[in-house]
Amino acid sequence: MKKLYTIISFILYVISIPQVLDAQYTFDNCQYAKFINFTDGYCSESGEFTNVGATADPEFPNSCVFLKFQNGVWFSFIPKKTAVSIRVFGKGLGGTMRSPKILVFNDCNSFLACSGGSTESTDELVVDHLIIGKTYYIMIESSVGGEGSFKLCIDEFTPVPSPESDCKDGVVLCDKSSFLIESLVGAGDDKNEIDPNSCIQEEFASSWYKWTCDKSGTLTFTLTPNNNELKVTDDLDFALYELPNGIDDCTGKKMIRCMASGANGDENGNALPVEQWSACNGPTGLRVGEKDVSEAPGCNNNSNNFIAPIDMVSGKSYVLVVNNYSRSGLGFKIDFGGTGTFLGPKADFTIDALNEFECDKTIRFTNQSDSETDPIVNYTWAFGDGASPISSGDIGPHDVIYDSFGDKIVALTVESSKGCLVTKLVPIYVEPCCADFTLNVDGESTNPICAHDKNGTILGKGSEGNPPYQFSIDGKNFQTIPIFYDLQAGDYNLFIQDKKGCRDSINIEIIDPKEILVDAGPDQTIDLGDMTSLDGNYLPPEYDVTYVWTPNYNMSDSSELDTDVFPYHDQKYTLTVVQDETGCAARDDMTVYVNKNRKIRIPNVFTPNGDGKNDYFTAYNVKAAVEIDQMFIYDRWGELIYKTNNIPLGEAYLGWDGDFKGQKVNPGVYVYLFMIRFLDDEILPFSGDITVIR
Repeated sequence: MKKLYTIISFILYVISIPQVLDAQYTFDNCQYAKFINFTDGYCSESGEFTNVGATADPEFPNSCVFLKFQNGVWFSFIPKKTAVSIRVFGKGLGGTMRSPKILVFNDCNSFLACSGGSTESTDELVVDHLIIGKTYYIMIESSVGGEGSFKLCIDEFTPVPSPESDCKDGVVLCDKSSFLIESLVGAGDDKNEIDPNSCIQEEFASSWYKWTCDKSGTLTFTLTPNNNELKVTDDLDFALYELPNGIDDCTGKKMIRCMASGANGDENGNALPVEQWSACNGPTGLRVGEKDVSEAPGCNNNSNNFIAPIDMVSGKSYVLVVNNYSRSGLGFKIDFGGTGTFLGPKADFTIDALNEFECDKTIRFTNQSDSETDPIVNYTWAFGDGASPISSGDIGPHDVIYDSFGDKIVALTVESSKGCLVTKLVPIYVEPCCADFTLNVDGESTNPICAHDKNGTILGKGSEGNPPYQFSIDGKNFQTIPIFYDLQAGDYNLFIQDKKGCRDSINIEIIDPKEILVDAGPDQTIDLGDMTSLDGNYLPPEYDVTYVWTPNYNMSDSSELDTDVFPYHDQKYTLTVVQDETGCAARDDMTVYVNKNRKIRIPNVFTPNGDGKNDYFTAYNVKAAVEIDQMFIYDRWGELIYKTNNIPLGEAYLGWDGDFKGQKVNPGVYVYLFMIRFLDDEILPFSGDITVIR
């Protein structure tokens, strides 16, 4: 007998725990928002999150919400840059949600921004002027009835000025930081800036970006449409020019790269199958390994949406125009690469502690930025979460006091007179400042539903001290969410930490329920045709349970612990016991082995004299045979004198009556052949001699 003792969960039961614990599945409450740790290039799995079952949230005044907060689910993040792009993909794109909407909050009760909502399956929101190091909250909701699963993507970036659709007003880039443009609309005032004989021919929805090379070297970049998750994305085209007369003069610009592939039609405007132009769909740009310097509209055999890098020369200026041929209104993200650099101001600063480098102590930030080109005209400081002041537009120096300890990110953005923006980010750690504290922690646990499961929870609660609190069950990794999921039975230390770095802890125990143990009984061996009893048992006896034997093959009652079986071949039977209250279950196997003893009884003499005794010759079942499929009688010269088909075994008036062609045969020895069918449908021959006596 093979013991399994496997605990399985047949049914997910609702259990009596605080309602907030449902957030394990839906993050239905802001207080228990799902924390997204890395938000630079983050994308969840398709269908990883859902708002099915989410409940209504409180209304927030002065918001742009039209979906009534009926089914929002919550996420939190801490930005390391000042702008973020949030995208949601629902039905057909990464889940089943319809009409999604995105909202961002400063905290659970302070609305910041929201998208316009979407009647499609995807939505996007770009939020800037974020405070680096501060916790923000995202709520994702859908139309009522449009609830479902979704994919969530978040990208951080340092914003550049809004797109300009004319070369003369083009945005000046000072370094190769990635950035994202939310939308491209319009072709600007000058409609004739692109040579109609070039690959992109004209402007539709464009933006111009200029820079001067500082250190000579290669330049690559990738333009990614904002709807890149779609099967068919926006068609982004671009042209790259050298500016012989300098960054401020677009006259005489010289085209050095041109990309227009991606259109989904032939030269006559007829639509073509996606498979014929998918290589020209999606991201585009300059890429190492490419040889061509231009790709024409459409998607011929040599097109792949990328062309060769350029070799920038120190002191020379360049301009890039990006054109959204699809005219969807959506923008793109650009990521630069290569060994060359852009000329611009250098943002820099020093950090000094006037007392100690800890919270509630003064820390001084002193500007050290410079510019070898045009002068710096603006300074924008962001000192991070918990700082006072939290930001400044003055050159400084600045004396800053943090009211909380921990990791902070300080950012200084400088802008030159030509509109060049450069940002420097410096991570710092502010030591705790905890003395004479009164900080208390309490908690409650929810035990696993079934023994050995890992679905226990611990909910932490704090008081006194300096909230907001953070919680941990290992003393190292702290989180703002006070609940811990997927825990197995055991003793845990629940830690609390306030914003000053003060700590306290208590012991919390998670207890396994009694394990269901099942015994299906020992393995058995029987002969074919025999019946046997299965005798099952389980512990603990106080549980209200339901039993089931599987399979119910030749079984008297599969819902009883003790039941009879009549198997025709070796058969493994499984007894499963399910606890009625929780759905927890255990199972055990046993096997009935069947010996194929195929015995029948065939007489060697019969007397067909009409006296009612032994007048017919046939075969008799011992216990495993079912019927005579075929029966043949031959005389001693081999002539077939009798045959029959499909007769029961041992019937007194069925079989050979000793006649041949209506005449009684002479006494003597005859040969028989029986083809006997058994319970397991096996058919075997049995042959021998039969003596007829008159």
